[in-house]
Amino acid sequence: MIRNILKFGFSTSTLNMEPKRKFGLFKLIVGAVIGVYGFDQGRKYREYLSNTFLTKEQINDLALKNMIKSKDQQLIAHPINSVNNIKNKEKVVVIGGGIIGISQALKLLRMGYNVTVIEQANTVASECSAFNGNVFNPMYFLPLVTRDNLIYMIKNIFEKPELTTVRFNMNAFLETNFIQWGINSLLLSMTDNAQIVNSKKQLRIGSLTLQDIEKLKPSGLFKGHLIAKGQLGFFASDQKVNAYKDRLELLGIPHIKVDSFEQIEQFTKSDLKTEPNIKLFNRFKKALILTTESNLETRELTQTMLKYCQENFPNQFAIAFQTSAQNFVLDTDKNVKGIQTNKGIVLGDSFVICLAHKSKELAHKLRLNLPIVPAKGWAMGRTAPQNFNQTLVKEFTLNTPNYFATNLNGHLRLAGCAEVCTDTPSTDASSEWGAIQILNRFNEQNGFDFKMSDFTVRSCFRPLTPDDVAIISDVPGFKNVFINAGHGSRGMSYCFGAADIMSQVMEGSKEFEDYNVKRYYFI
Repeated sequence: MIRNILKFGFSTSTLNMEPKRKFGLFKLIVGAVIGVYGFDQGRKYREYLSNTFLTKEQINDLALKNMIKSKDQQLIAHPINSVNNIKNKEKVVVIGGGIIGISQALKLLRMGYNVTVIEQANTVASECSAFNGNVFNPMYFLPLVTRDNLIYMIKNIFEKPELTTVRFNMNAFLETNFIQWGINSLLLSMTDNAQIVNSKKQLRIGSLTLQDIEKLKPSGLFKGHLIAKGQLGFFASDQKVNAYKDRLELLGIPHIKVDSFEQIEQFTKSDLKTEPNIKLFNRFKKALILTTESNLETRELTQTMLKYCQENFPNQFAIAFQTSAQNFVLDTDKNVKGIQTNKGIVLGDSFVICLAHKSKELAHKLRLNLPIVPAKGWAMGRTAPQNFNQTLVKEFTLNTPNYFATNLNGHLRLAGCAEVCTDTPSTDASSEWGAIQILNRFNEQNGFDFKMSDFTVRSCFRPLTPDDVAIISDVPGFKNVFINAGHGSRGMSYCFGAADIMSQVMEGSKEFEDYNVKRYYFI
């Protein structure tokens, strides 16, 4: 068929030279597309063959004897297989111990599953969850991937970084699956209507998160969290605040438009008339309060959830640290039966990949191009000084055009900026443009003179999808492997809602096709 396509219309002698050149270019394009497609299919096939294939008898022997021989190599079972499993209950293996993975484990335990978590670090929440802005914003509806933002990011490649807030790094083009991400971004996120549709998808996850938190509050998981009275957002112009307010009303998000500083004091029932607060308000004079937003210490909550799982589900839950997933174990019918790790094979009935942007490495093993790229962000923290007791940051999660600021239980956290790039770790995050800009803008706007050495500074990578909507989906062609990843900078805000959706998808629900990976092209 390909030969016929290439031959179509190219052999006629009646064509003049101009059409021949056009047809020659067409041939070149079609040939290039076919070549890229062929290369991609070959890579997928090679990745798939790198999995471990065992007969059903070998898998049974592995479960019973913890060791088998296959193709002149010795395979061992991970010791976690024999830990804390109630018989006759389905076992789910959750791959990844960030806040997404642990909240997913908690949801499945509450539904009666046996759950085993594998985590490559020696603790939970070791990467993005370990150090972020502490911002809980389940009703934040602005996708990072929009037409205006993409144009802005591309333009900022050629600007000085200290003059930008979001940008592309040229090394992003070397990131795995960046082409798929870019094409899907152009196809799915470039119109105003697409932005509204994507916002509604985000808000559905956020709404489910708020509902689940209400159910979980009696457990004590959120003690010391969610104490801010809302999010106070400042805007650079009347046009921006009015556009934001219009979108809030369109999406039905509770909010208060702030026209005077007295309104803020009335809302908080606090005396906040200090020189830094007045200076910050007068700088912008355009503000909105979102009453659903608050603050949440992601790493601390993840550790609390882990302890809760261990104490309340001692016979159903197990976790293996310093265990990294390498490939899948399949039987002769191409059913996934386990995960090959650096410490042996972890067996299970179902598998949920919760590895943020690194989920695509395992997805490749199942012939899936997952279009997620890392977006680098910066966060800096320190003990809040005593003179912070009357700051706006004490009462609110503060959002300005340049940064987020939170003060949770006396700990000040600043976060902001985004750079689409490769996930090369920072050697010194405090010297990078994002951290420098956040601190400079915070000092300038709030009248402080903090130095970089006053803070612990880290960068982390947020998993960004082409529409900035999470992937909560089965893996096409594999009925018992699932993905819960791509939550961008809102993993802590969406974790419970995403876990709820994932659990329903695992049980066969077709209600959440908006989050299925099949919405993307060229995967």
